[in-house]
Amino acid sequence: MLELLFLLLPVAAAYGWFMGRNSVKHKELKGRASITRNLSSGLNFLLTDQEDKAIEQLLELLDIEAATIETYLALANLFRRKGDWDKAIRIHEKLHQLKLPKPQAQQIQFELAKDYFSAGLYDRAEKLLVTLVKSPSLGEAALKQLFSIFIATHEWSKAKQYSAAVDATNSRSLRIAQANMQIEAQKQSSDTNITLIAELAERYPAAIRPKYELAQQAIQVNEKALAKSALLYIAEHKPQWAADILPLLQQCNLAGEEWYQLLSHLANKHNNITATVLLAAWLSEHGSATAAEQFLLDKLTQQPSIRLFQQLLQIRQQQSAPAAEVLSSVKELVNAYLDKKSLYGCRNCGFKTRKHYWLCPSCQQWETVEPVGGIDGR
Repeated sequence: MLELLFLLLPVAAAYGWFMGRNSVKHKELKGRASITRNLSSGLNFLLTDQEDKAIEQLLELLDIEAATIETYLALANLFRRKGDWDKAIRIHEKLHQLKLPKPQAQQIQFELAKDYFSAGLYDRAEKLLVTLVKSPSLGEAALKQLFSIFIATHEWSKAKQYSAAVDATNSRSLRIAQANMQIEAQKQSSDTNITLIAELAERYPAAIRPKYELAQQAIQVNEKALAKSALLYIAEHKPQWAADILPLLQQCNLAGEEWYQLLSHLANKHNNITATVLLAAWLSEHGSATAAEQFLLDKLTQQPSIRLFQQLLQIRQQQSAPAAEVLSSVKELVNAYLDKKSLYGCRNCGFKTRKHYWLCPSCQQWETVEPVGGIDGR
């Protein structure tokens, strides 16, 4: 009998293991069924436009199951895009309370900061972003979001404390933003320092504004050589800005041949309208009106432009007194047409304006608003 009991022990153990396993499976299945019911209920609320109830129902699942976080992130981002920032914030705040792996926790923190920014809660957003600046994966994005806050609040001086972090990235746009905001900080304090602007121009060669501001300041204090150097750098690396820099270069006492070579380079290699107009005027003054007229006719054949036609009218007015009155009427019509055209356009979002902005009012990007080209451009 005792031997029989020993033989039955393995059977009893096996039975106990089998029943225990089934019990665990039963609990798992019950838990999953509960999650499925809650999820289905939440989705039904969404489909029937009962979003508040849907959020409450779905957030309850976070206490049970954190494996579906990507779904919640997608839902919160959808609310943010729709402008329902309070709903996005509630979801992200709930996610932020969970104990998650660091990369996932930081991503949720970054999304919550974007919610706060969208809702105008800049101080809360900044507090979250500051701790993400050193993150290997999110550092650059956090810096860009921080700079968006400084732009919104006009706290330009705050950008300077992140100079080292910006230099550690490969972001060209961040360097341009850093240079512009430091210049804005100087203007805000009414302490424009030509030495500091020169340092910014050297430190951030991708940015146009430091060199442009440096040239303007240098002209005011009669340092024409410094202004000339800065403007020629822009002409070489950003020829599309010729419409704005050539009038400044005319104040820098360029030698006749040097001025001619610069205009020829911009007009013939880069097809710049302003340079072509100024070159035609130079030819008319130093050569002959006939040569200037032929030059413009050739250019108009290759590159139709209202402004080149305007210059051609002016030269023909000077050549022919009898035709001057008729041409004057045509010129007035052309001038009226051009007076309504945009002078600048944002290469990033397409915003058009007659006034120049260093920061695009539409897409909030620095140095993307440039002189317009094309048939109506400069």
